[in-house]
Amino acid sequence: MKTLIVGTGIIGVIYGWALAQSGNDVTHFVRMGRKDQFKDGIQLDLLDERKGHTKYNMTKYAVKCVEEVSPADGYELIIVPTNIHQTEDVLKALVPVSGNAIFLTLSGNWDGTDFIDQLLPRERYLMGYADAGGTIRNDGIYWTNLGAEVHIGEVDGKSTEKLEKVKALFLNADMQPDVQENIVHWIWQHIAGAVGYAAGFAKHREMEAYLADKDLLRQCTLATLELFKLCQLRGVDLKKYPEASFVNFPVWLVTILVRWNIKRQESAQRYTAHAGSENSMQETKAYFVKMMKTAEGFGFEMPNLKALGAYLK
Repeated sequence: MKTLIVGTGIIGVIYGWALAQSGNDVTHFVRMGRKDQFKDGIQLDLLDERKGHTKYNMTKYAVKCVEEVSPADGYELIIVPTNIHQTEDVLKALVPVSGNAIFLTLSGNWDGTDFIDQLLPRERYLMGYADAGGTIRNDGIYWTNLGAEVHIGEVDGKSTEKLEKVKALFLNADMQPDVQENIVHWIWQHIAGAVGYAAGFAKHREMEAYLADKDLLRQCTLATLELFKLCQLRGVDLKKYPEASFVNFPVWLVTILVRWNIKRQESAQRYTAHAGSENSMQETKAYFVKMMKTAEGFGFEMPNLKALGAYLK
């Protein structure tokens, strides 16, 4: 599929590189005046978890960029790997010039699909979430991790021709599509499992100090439990999502597991490496505001998350 990827952030570059490596025509849409910035390519230091691929890969991605898009370009798929506060503006800009392209949003979402439905018919978009992460180091190298899956789905959970096409695209790049029956609920519970810890990270903005602050990590775990309860109030059946099963564990055990995972798992270190960036902090703030507003609508108190909000100011 002729594919356009929005931006040259971590997720866009990782997936652009992987899709291009598997023979796809991939172009990145960048802001006006930024095209020449990438004329020499992007250097990747990649931890690759795909089966059959070299685990540690130092490589250069010969990224192809455009600053304008028109229907005549004939893109079949447009991947939108944006932060929560960017997605709507990107769609507003690209939908009118996208021809008949399918959109795949690889973005966090707490608001549901109303704003997307106002811009696109459901026949033209899928929702998903990346299994990848990392950061851009001071030397410009993308220090990244590419997981073996990609999480995607139709809003109504049905199997469609466009879903099969996108699944085939990722399978060809050796990424297994994790197709969700309710992709919106999957994203909500996934975000719920991350935002409490991200908000707490804002206190120190340095991983070693963060992991050493046991009281803070305990509060982050309690905030996460509040967020999972909020998901349940929104209708999410947490029993369907194994990654949310730790809600049944003692708080002390969850805290230990979080510390162990980040300290010992190299993939977790790369996934969380962006946590202190300004973009990440901005996104965490946006989630915090939306989540507190949702809780207020249910009359549900979240004292631990509210307390962590002090570090986001």
